[in-house]
Amino acid sequence: MKTLWVEASPKQEHSLSSALAQEFLGAAPVAVVGEVERFSVWADDVVTFGREAAFAKFAPLYGERQTPEQKQIWSQILAEIERVRAFDRLVVSSPMWNWHVPHALKAWIDVIVQPIASFTLNERGEHVGTLGQGKPLQLILTRSSAYDGDRPDLQDFQRPYLEYVFTMLGYSVETLVFEPTTRWTAEEREQMRHAALEEARRAGHELAGG
Repeated sequence: MKTLWVEASPKQEHSLSSALAQEFLGAAPVAVVGEVERFSVWADDVVTFGREAAFAKFAPLYGERQTPEQKQIWSQILAEIERVRAFDRLVVSSPMWNWHVPHALKAWIDVIVQPIASFTLNERGEHVGTLGQGKPLQLILTRSSAYDGDRPDLQDFQRPYLEYVFTMLGYSVETLVFEPTTRWTAEEREQMRHAALEEARRAGHELAGG
């Protein structure tokens, strides 16, 4: 049993979303999460989907040959997909940045979402995930503000996007959301943090097997 914790905040130990993920995983039964690997999407060696990868992706579709450079980056992308596939459970912790996710998380998602390698289409043209294969994925999300107005669905591109893309990849997605995290006094911030950490611990403790 292996769990991949995908950490989207660059603040690490100073991040609430990261602290919540640690509490969640720390409280979860060992039999459910097993060995946990912490993976920061901000690490220098994270594979990125750039110019050569884009050419490599479409070369076969256009009947073109991949250059050696394109073959190399494409092999790295496929290797990253297979690395993720080897885990039995994923936990993705992320803050909200400008109504969406941090760009480093989006860049990593752009690597692992690839036709044939991580999803395909059925006879009706619908996406069918081949990466998750029904495995559990826990989203732990923070936002600095609560959202109001007539169309809150158009102000939140964090949760809907992450739930959609990982469900599309074949994962069984559960979500914890903590908002608003912005408080104007140190006492209020500490109270909010304490309550959030307790909720994350409770969710981890209650975690059931996939």
